[in-house]
Amino acid sequence: MTTFEPRFAATAIGSLPHKDVGEACRLMLDSLQEIPVWPQLSRRSFLENMYVQYSEGLPGIRVDEETERVWFEVGAELSSELEGFYQAVIEDEAERFAISGRYAAGLAEFLSGGLAPELEGRPFVKGQVTGPISFGLTVTDQNKKASLYNEILEEAIVKGLALKAKWQCSQLRKAAPGSKVMLFVDEPYLVSVGSALVSVGREQVVMDIGEVLKRCGADVTGVHCCGNTDWSLIFDTGVNLVSFDAFDYLEEFVAYDQDIAKHLENGGAIAWGIVPNNERALEVGAEELAVMLEAGLETLEGRGIDRDLLVRRSLVTPACGLGPMTEEIAEKALSLTGQVSTMMRGKYFSDER
Repeated sequence: MTTFEPRFAATAIGSLPHKDVGEACRLMLDSLQEIPVWPQLSRRSFLENMYVQYSEGLPGIRVDEETERVWFEVGAELSSELEGFYQAVIEDEAERFAISGRYAAGLAEFLSGGLAPELEGRPFVKGQVTGPISFGLTVTDQNKKASLYNEILEEAIVKGLALKAKWQCSQLRKAAPGSKVMLFVDEPYLVSVGSALVSVGREQVVMDIGEVLKRCGADVTGVHCCGNTDWSLIFDTGVNLVSFDAFDYLEEFVAYDQDIAKHLENGGAIAWGIVPNNERALEVGAEELAVMLEAGLETLEGRGIDRDLLVRRSLVTPACGLGPMTEEIAEKALSLTGQVSTMMRGKYFSDER
């Protein structure tokens, strides 16, 4: 695993409520100096829904913009589509899995060249892809059966998303010369894994997410889950950065102190989603959030984790994506993220400036 020491740098999960592409990109660039993120703009178009956005080119996929539906059509045409798909997979043809501007206007803007002077030289530029477990449990076939339960579709989803992630990383690297690439695999549906409603085994979760992480080509990989889950599953994928909602689920996460300790010892880091991604962002101050983050650090230190190691391996983010919120809330959340980052760095790393 690559050792990653962000020292409370700030970044975001990805989505914004804005419809103006230029405004959304500007907000990300100005708010996140070290790790800017291309914005996902689901209010701009149904095609930017986090599941639809990564569906282009997957075999059997069908998208109806008018009714806002996405599904897999399992039938006679699937075999022929699978043939072309696997030829591209075998040849590792990442370009075949490009994400078009219609599906990701913010990404297209980042890749257009117009932002190159501002992206160049930033320590990192961040992208994201929907994870295979969440994709496969959300996008069904025409009979409403989750595609993850179909072995043929499951394999296609994993390999397709992995190559989409690889294409994205290669393009971001070109768009931001001198910068490293960070890529998050977003897995909101992991909150349901292990429940009676979802029949997905541990080995499948670790293997499917792990394949996307291994094939994407990012310098630093992350997995984000916005609710509570069995965090040991995520640690077992070998990911560099584990991202969680520290505002609402701090106590649940730190209960995995042994997994956290091992993760840090292996070079990994933690993304503390300490800034609320809803209307509560208008009600709290950065000082209060910094105190909450400190409480998490103290708890883990009390359980035997080296405090110095922990602070060097910590990143600050909003709790989750900001797409469902108002522009006011999104902008406040990003502002708070930067403020908390500055406060924590001032406390622990002021002598490095």
